[in-house]
Amino acid sequence: MHRWDAEHALGSTTPMDPALAADGVAEVFDTMALRMISKGAATCPGQAVRITATDSGRCWTYGTGEPIAEVSGIAEDLLLMLWGRKPRDTGSVTWAGDREVGLGVLAGPLVP
Repeated sequence: MHRWDAEHALGSTTPMDPALAADGVAEVFDTMALRMISKGAATCPGQAVRITATDSGRCWTYGTGEPIAEVSGIAEDLLLMLWGRKPRDTGSVTWAGDREVGLGVLAGPLVP
């Protein structure tokens, strides 16, 4: 993320490695979002959304119960969306299922 932020500030971003970006998505859900909940900055979502990285073949479920929505795209776009560098409804990701509830689940905040 820090490299992307620096490159973006200079107006010249380079693509992220899909495996590295997928690791970043995993970190959002296994570390960052849990930390935001434990600090009281977010609440555990009552519904679930599935996040699928189409270029790495990895997927994550965030929230409680069966996913009612799915968002998919390349890992880089998912990571940028989760960190707020792209809007949650950016055109570079695809939503299936109940998009509005999925957007609510991912509203978090997921990261500091």
